[in-house]
Amino acid sequence: MIYELKGKGFWLDETCDALLAYLKDNGMDKQTVVCAAGMTPSAPIHFGILREIAISSFVVEELIRRHIKACLVYYWDDYDHFCKIPYYTTREVVEEHIGKTLREVPDFDGTYQSYGEHYMHDFERCLHTCGFFPTYNYQADLYTSGYYAEYIRIAIRRRKEIFDMVHHSKDSSSEEYKSEREKYFPLEIYCSECGKDNTRTDSWNETTDTVSYTCKKCGHKGSYVIGKDFKGKLTWKVNWATRWCDDKVCYESSGENQLTDTGSYSVSSKIATEIFGGKVPFSLLYRFIGIPGISKVSRAQGERTLASRFVAVLEPSIIRWLLLKNAPNKPFSVDIEKGIFRIYHEWDEFCDKVESGQGTELDKRMHSMCIHGVRTSKVRIPFRVMTTALAIGGGNRNAAVDMLPRIVQFDGSPRELLAAVQPRIWAAEAWLRYSSAEELPKLRTEFNTEAWDSFTDVIKRMVKSLIVSLDTCIGEEQVKQVLYALPEQEPECQNDVDAARKELFRALYLLLLGNEKGPRLTTLLCLVKKEKLLLLLQGVTNE
Repeated sequence: MIYELKGKGFWLDETCDALLAYLKDNGMDKQTVVCAAGMTPSAPIHFGILREIAISSFVVEELIRRHIKACLVYYWDDYDHFCKIPYYTTREVVEEHIGKTLREVPDFDGTYQSYGEHYMHDFERCLHTCGFFPTYNYQADLYTSGYYAEYIRIAIRRRKEIFDMVHHSKDSSSEEYKSEREKYFPLEIYCSECGKDNTRTDSWNETTDTVSYTCKKCGHKGSYVIGKDFKGKLTWKVNWATRWCDDKVCYESSGENQLTDTGSYSVSSKIATEIFGGKVPFSLLYRFIGIPGISKVSRAQGERTLASRFVAVLEPSIIRWLLLKNAPNKPFSVDIEKGIFRIYHEWDEFCDKVESGQGTELDKRMHSMCIHGVRTSKVRIPFRVMTTALAIGGGNRNAAVDMLPRIVQFDGSPRELLAAVQPRIWAAEAWLRYSSAEELPKLRTEFNTEAWDSFTDVIKRMVKSLIVSLDTCIGEEQVKQVLYALPEQEPECQNDVDAARKELFRALYLLLLGNEKGPRLTTLLCLVKKEKLLLLLQGVTNE
């Protein structure tokens, strides 16, 4: 069953209600509700993939909340062939491995035993960080152990029926169709000589249970005994049906490209019911996650869409919140570059609303789900403040923590504050690592004489007044009031206060950073120690 949300209240409630009704109608309500997701670890994994597993995980959490037995299975298709060229290399470099199983392609940086294992481990760490804990099903283990042998035999015996299902949109009366149907085997076989899957299945001897093949790459003719030394797998649509039937999968989210009339779900459903005698899972339609300017993230877009980067720069609870508050049938974009401050600000506002008792019952429930099973910062310092403190502290975590009490009230030691701001400070460190070095604020080490000499007397007077006024300021709001009021107090600025204010800000940035712009000025002025401000703004030292 393909289900698209109707917008009846909270999407998770609607999904679970529809799922349970489907299971009851199809006699599947007496079993553990197996929810599934999966992918091929054929390249660095982008953060859009998180949506599928998150949806399934949230469904399991809700079913368990309703006292229904449920579990989450994640299928790793690590027995698929290597065909997608990673963004960080070229086809020429990896040419010799194209067509091999992902388990047999070496990890190009030598960290893990295989290429596939590298990206599986990376993504599993991301999932665990976000509070998603599936049972992992490694397809390479199952195929090489002979676990799927009987499914393979059934598929071979009924291969012509499967061919008709897979190619149902073609003209079955044509000679080409009949010829292809006679030669068809729903198998992908790896050559025992070159290890690649560029093979043609020639025959199957049912008596000896032997499949013969010819490698179109190296010319080798070989054979395997199914269930013993068979080195191959079922084609995707047959394989998907096999997993459904073998694990009695009840639920699986699917992208819109899979749920078309001719898509994988439709064909696999027929194979599951008519060939393997199983049942079809409830499938929820979900749409893609994008980034500004690109509606769908993909592997081809490189580092900026990596799941590992996404998880590194956002607190786990925020990731869960983004994936939970956006209904699966609605596409949305995430900007973890310039838009990251807005994301953190909106999350902090949401938490404040819930913790102050102003949130709705749904708000409280969502908040509880977002922080469930993950690390959450006990003190929510604005992310822009955190990144600014780290940047001007030279990336030193302890130096940043020493600055933070100048902006945020905290009764405790620096060590206690450091513990309270995790994992936000980790996220800020990661975000700074990914940011361009040219964009990061860095305090000057000496007075900018050249800039000072270029300022008008009015600007110089306002800078000196600021230094005096900062002594009585407590917090950013008071600094802002003083800063904005300075041009209003100068007679020469009355004709255009806004222009004078911009010129003052420019002057301060030049003195502090050596650039004409930077992070929020009030934050900067609060974080920098008085001695350092005196040096940079007036060239005065305590010596």
